[in-house]
Amino acid sequence: MKEIIIGIVQGLTEFLPVSSSGHIALLEHYFGIFSGNLSREVALHLATLLAVIIYFRRKIFVLVRSWLKGEELLYLWYLILGSIPAGLVGFFLEKRIESTFASVRLIGVFLIITGIILLTTIKVRNNNEKVTGLRSIVVGFAQAFAILPGISRSGSTIVAGLHTKMSGEEAFEFSFLLSIPAIAGAGVLELKKVGFSGLGAHWKGALFAFIFGYLALLLLNRVVKRGKLHYFSPYLFVLGFLVIILGG
Repeated sequence: MKEIIIGIVQGLTEFLPVSSSGHIALLEHYFGIFSGNLSREVALHLATLLAVIIYFRRKIFVLVRSWLKGEELLYLWYLILGSIPAGLVGFFLEKRIESTFASVRLIGVFLIITGIILLTTIKVRNNNEKVTGLRSIVVGFAQAFAILPGISRSGSTIVAGLHTKMSGEEAFEFSFLLSIPAIAGAGVLELKKVGFSGLGAHWKGALFAFIFGYLALLLLNRVVKRGKLHYFSPYLFVLGFLVIILGG
């Protein structure tokens, strides 16, 4: 049952704009649910990565085909550009970022900040702009900022896209295509430490992470298209203030 709960939490929070890293850190701190099992983390990351790949399979197929033919490579360059800020922040500031996970009150503050970020979309007008080099860099910096626990990666990147006048559909798609290198990179680094042998023990958690991750993508896509990202803000405000008050 524990594996199933962990899988559901990972699947939902990984993609909904509420910060999976923040929720996992809080659940571990208050309930000891995740218990720092690296094999489990790898299994869950691979499951959510698979959910993204399957959800965006058509776009990924087009990009891969374009890459093989040497055609229309601009979008791929945008993904590379957008991945650079998070890569640099993770490489140079890894230790400092890890230290923020120890402070639950700081995580509470970051959850509130995420709520504020989502709230800024209330007055965002519907636009139809596509991703460009400059927009990809802006979204990339938002992804780098979301390395902090409590700052939602999906929320920050989609909001960044919307504020640079990208359409909701374009911001949603670019945000999650940009997440593939990030999730895959983290998974590979963790996989090197634990190998494949221990992953099978966590198949239940991985299965539920995949199922609920895919469902979360379906839900978030509808929310973004309807301009309702701010609906998640009250939950983040309540949780953030509660964590600050409880401390620990």
